[in-house]
Amino acid sequence: MVKAIDLIWTSFDKEEMRRGFQMLMHAARQGDADALCFIARCFMGPQYVWSGGGFETDDENASMLMQKSALMGSASGVLCAVRSGNFTPAVRRGMPFASFKEAFDEVREQADRGNAFCCYMIGNVYFWGDYLMVEPELADKFENEDEYNAFAYPIARAYYERSFNGRVCMGWGNYVDIKKSGLCEIPEETYEAYFRALAGVSPGLCNDYGLHIEYDKGDAETAIKYYVAAAQRGEIKAMYNAALCYENGDGVEKDLDMAFNFYEVAAIGGHPASQFQVGYYYFDGWGSVEVDYGKAAGWFEKAYENPDCEQQERSAAYLGICYQDGLGVVQDDERAFELLLEAEAGIDELWNPINGMVLNALGVACAYGRGTETDIDAGIEYFERAAQLGNEEAKKHLAYLRAAD
Repeated sequence: MVKAIDLIWTSFDKEEMRRGFQMLMHAARQGDADALCFIARCFMGPQYVWSGGGFETDDENASMLMQKSALMGSASGVLCAVRSGNFTPAVRRGMPFASFKEAFDEVREQADRGNAFCCYMIGNVYFWGDYLMVEPELADKFENEDEYNAFAYPIARAYYERSFNGRVCMGWGNYVDIKKSGLCEIPEETYEAYFRALAGVSPGLCNDYGLHIEYDKGDAETAIKYYVAAAQRGEIKAMYNAALCYENGDGVEKDLDMAFNFYEVAAIGGHPASQFQVGYYYFDGWGSVEVDYGKAAGWFEKAYENPDCEQQERSAAYLGICYQDGLGVVQDDERAFELLLEAEAGIDELWNPINGMVLNALGVACAYGRGTETDIDAGIEYFERAAQLGNEEAKKHLAYLRAAD
């Protein structure tokens, strides 16, 4: 069991994680209640297991397995059931533990014997306030959350650090919050040492450490090394950050082709900002990338439809232009107008020349009734705004409309 957990939560290697999962499945078939708990965690999404492992999120199955684990007598299952919202009244009544404290004590005993994952779970119990289920009388001792945290955070810190020593990285975000809270002193050199060490374990933390080095330490040259190392291990956020460095020449010689290569791999992996960037490169032909409006529109569409996209207005802007002018797509004035209106709502987030292009395209739509009812006055207003941004097409349209007036 320990080996399987180690493979899944410390290897950050898809094949090794799958091997660990098969070990858990074998143990579960033999009636191991703990195995059910950790199988459930594999189905609970990236908050519980590294996304690079390829496990599909299945909340219903995960809940069933977690509850069954607790009912079969897994102390880890009980603690995880509480943390994941699966400690239902039926589970509380049916579990073979007299109390939550009994399950907690069993896991803490394993933690105190050196089990790194159990150290992580015990740290969570203190960090999230679940310890008040262990000693309910303490609830009356603390007047507010900060008073509880001042008691709990030093204990949680110690358990998290022991989990880090065992290469378990999952408590790092909570550890950072403990440091930021000011309620538990964590020396800067201790924090840095653990961050740097875990960056060598987790691709995600390798990327995060690069961000820390670049923006907190001002060392882009070192940061790019961490981004590339994380990217080579499949971390798509790191691919995006590496691309930005190569695109802007931050910490490395500017290389648009290298930037595009990183953007493209991240885009294929579903990273929304990278999907937009790939579309942008194809739309304008950056580096050695040749203009290809069909590919550009396809990537803009992917970014626009991506639920995690934070650049929808930008994607909508370029898509609107594509649909109005038939660039790489079948011309569709109504679709274009909808997208252009959406882009206008975020016009301040756009840059030259696309902001002027959007306003000019809206002027075309209104002045000539393309995708909306004809409204020459509105069209002229859009053209004037676009002309102020230097858009030459808008200036031509204004001259034509004024001459025809």
